[in-house]
Amino acid sequence: MADYDVIIIGSGHNGLAAATVLVKEGLQVLCLEKNKYVGGMAATVEHFKGFKHDIAASMLFPLSDKVVKDLDLENYGLEVLDTPTMTSSTGVPGESPVIFYSDPMKMMEHIQKDHGEDALLGIAGVYGFCNTAAEAADRFNPLSPPRSMGAIIEAAPTIQVKNVLRKCFFGSAMDVINEFFPDPNKHILIKSFLAFMAIQSTYRGPYTPGSALCLAYSLAAPGGEPLMRRIKGGLGMLPEGLCRQFTEKGGEVRLSTPVKRILVENGKAVGVELAKGEKISAKVVLSNLDTNATFLGLVGEDNLPSDFIGMVKEIDHRSPYLQILLALKELPEFTGDLAYANESGLRGGMGIFHSPEHLEQCWDACKWGRIPEDPTIGIQIPSVFDDSLAPPGNHVATIFSYYFPCTAPREQHGHLKDEMADKVIEKMNKYAPNFKDAIIDKAVLAPYHYESMFGCTNGDFTHGLIHPEQMLDFRPVIGWSRYKTPVENLYLCGSACHPGHGVTFIPGYNSAQEVLNNWKK
Repeated sequence: MADYDVIIIGSGHNGLAAATVLVKEGLQVLCLEKNKYVGGMAATVEHFKGFKHDIAASMLFPLSDKVVKDLDLENYGLEVLDTPTMTSSTGVPGESPVIFYSDPMKMMEHIQKDHGEDALLGIAGVYGFCNTAAEAADRFNPLSPPRSMGAIIEAAPTIQVKNVLRKCFFGSAMDVINEFFPDPNKHILIKSFLAFMAIQSTYRGPYTPGSALCLAYSLAAPGGEPLMRRIKGGLGMLPEGLCRQFTEKGGEVRLSTPVKRILVENGKAVGVELAKGEKISAKVVLSNLDTNATFLGLVGEDNLPSDFIGMVKEIDHRSPYLQILLALKELPEFTGDLAYANESGLRGGMGIFHSPEHLEQCWDACKWGRIPEDPTIGIQIPSVFDDSLAPPGNHVATIFSYYFPCTAPREQHGHLKDEMADKVIEKMNKYAPNFKDAIIDKAVLAPYHYESMFGCTNGDFTHGLIHPEQMLDFRPVIGWSRYKTPVENLYLCGSACHPGHGVTFIPGYNSAQEVLNNWKK
């Protein structure tokens, strides 16, 4: 007699989504988490006393209505903040900032007034391209089986849509951006923002073939939904809400309980062994970890076909980002071209970019193991909208910067991340001279920190970068794109599965449905 019907390894948002679906169907479910909090890379954590930071994911992108309803998210953590803006983009001398208002009408009025009708048409064209591609790839559609690129293109209703899909799968982000913004001397800032959005989940530059798919994944917003939203209390309120719902329905969560290995007998998963030696049996095991961590770390090569292991080892997990968590005693006061950001709400999120060519130069430095001379900056200060995240009068800030040279020798990463962080902070201080003095405390996180904290291979928060050869029916590897694995009764339920990364809950939701289908059989 097994101790549990189902054991789920990892309490990230997808693991908890799967757990909630299964416990509602009457199964006895245990969720095991190595950290002392739930949420994984969608957690909100008090990293400095009194200051709460979203650790990795911070913005909520569009959700499926079906997933919201079935997971009852509106009653468990989904309290969306009414923010006037999503983000803004600046950094090109002489160009007006691009402000992404939450109200689409206000956004369009701003673009037309400050950037011209050709810019408005260009942004509409890029968004249309991204939504067409994401819809065809079932980016937001739960229970849709992953299809091949060929099948998706073949099913396209028109030649125009087929061409969109060809460019999405095989073109670069700049192929798309230049199609809608053809003048090389105009709208540099808009093009820079779009290029930055296209590389955040890749090991590629904006001119690299294949980067167009990440652009589509980043900018798609079906049904006119806002592209980016914030959650009251931080994004971690969603997994924390799911955890409450899961335990209320009879599920069990054990925190600070790392798993040493998945127990396999006669080709079947039969439970887990914990780091402290305890063995727990189950009829089914789900892993919310990435493919590499699951099979090379917890299952072991001896229990798997050699061709499968070969494909797992080929998954690209090179993640060239740097994250800086900051506790601030005051907001930055911007000067010069960036003084616009001192207006109410605009300091909540902004990017400082220069040109797509500059971004490509940063990518070139990364490829050769060097930090960029002038790193890109994406900064969020969510306490501008949500004062529950910091003590009165203080603020929390997070900076993401690309490209960190993640392929440099590992022993160099410590000094490289500190050197790059210094460059980022000096650059911020150039635009906001009070910035350095406003810092109470900071933590500089390179990819290896993420690997240590969350077990994700090379710190890859996508569980397999958003490259065309790692998506759709290739995800996680050829022949195993439907959540099952070569080990009977072992499933994947995290972002390593279709449709991929982002806080959509779809991989976990879909995996649970696959378990239930086989359970009934």
